[in-house]
Amino acid sequence: MVSELRRRIGRETRFLRRAVRHPSKFKRRLKRAVSPEVAFIERNHDPDRTLLLVGTGRSGTTWLAEVLTEALHSRLMLEPLRSKLVPMARPVRIGHYVDPADDPDPVVAAVLDRIMTGRIRGRAIDRYNAARFPRCRVVKEVRATNLLPWIVGRYPRTPVVYLLRHPVPTAWSVAKLGLPDNLDQFLGQESLMRGPLEPFGSLISQAADSDDRFHRRVLRWCLENFVPTHMLDPDHTHVIFYEHMIDDPWGELERLRSYLSGFGPGLWDLGSFSEASLGRPSHTNYHGTDVGSGPDRLETWVAEVPAASVEKALELVGAFGLRRIYSESTRPLVPPDAVLQGDRRAPTGR
Repeated sequence: MVSELRRRIGRETRFLRRAVRHPSKFKRRLKRAVSPEVAFIERNHDPDRTLLLVGTGRSGTTWLAEVLTEALHSRLMLEPLRSKLVPMARPVRIGHYVDPADDPDPVVAAVLDRIMTGRIRGRAIDRYNAARFPRCRVVKEVRATNLLPWIVGRYPRTPVVYLLRHPVPTAWSVAKLGLPDNLDQFLGQESLMRGPLEPFGSLISQAADSDDRFHRRVLRWCLENFVPTHMLDPDHTHVIFYEHMIDDPWGELERLRSYLSGFGPGLWDLGSFSEASLGRPSHTNYHGTDVGSGPDRLETWVAEVPAASVEKALELVGAFGLRRIYSESTRPLVPPDAVLQGDRRAPTGR
């Protein structure tokens, strides 16, 4: 008892000494400790209190997630599968695929169970959280598109929002940032490459060998979106196009509210946030895009991306049967309810 008391006194003494020596650092730590990033309370850990928002990186997922967390008064969990910052997520690869028919994968299940119930916290995950007493959770993830068919089966009451953006501006945006494409994490998965992507083996190998950073990024877009578009049931997943969110944000939010009519916390109030909320750049808007510029900014890639690169990119997209969704037009070619094709895995061609 005495020894434990001495240890506690020693810890507190060392803490106070550091605070006196480094007051500015102490203030930063104290400010964070009392901020919603750390000081928040969740009272419900049911998966049906989680809204899962998934899409390819640079497709507007952070922006939409921040809009939703404000409207729903929810906790924002940012990319909990980012294994470099979240050690618990290391068993889950980028673009991880689990066969929803016959592969329970208990390791992945253990990771996802903690995420979907909100039983994980951390500096990286909660750094943009603003709710102290959240009614629910919005999990925003860009590494889980290929997991969606399995996730929908495991958590049938969890609403899933799947966000899509045109592959050309998406890949161009990432290529300009110089981020790694991590194609090896896709190609190294036997369950994925010998499963739904097996018909495209030679095509994938050829595209992956390219020295063109942009073209490799277009390939990744295809590898991330073929599985969900061909295997997800449209009755259980809500599709949103980034382009539609720009053209008609209030209409898309109204459509989303209808999808979430049975969501645990109840409907949000669209009047609870303003036009400024929709126009506010996200925390990951690295290019400084003027979000308030509206539909005009959807056209910028047409002049910016070389025509030959666009043609080559769309040929690759068409080879995966995804040109039915996006082609030369800056807008999608099909309505959201025509994107998902259930269990039909064969490519539909250009």
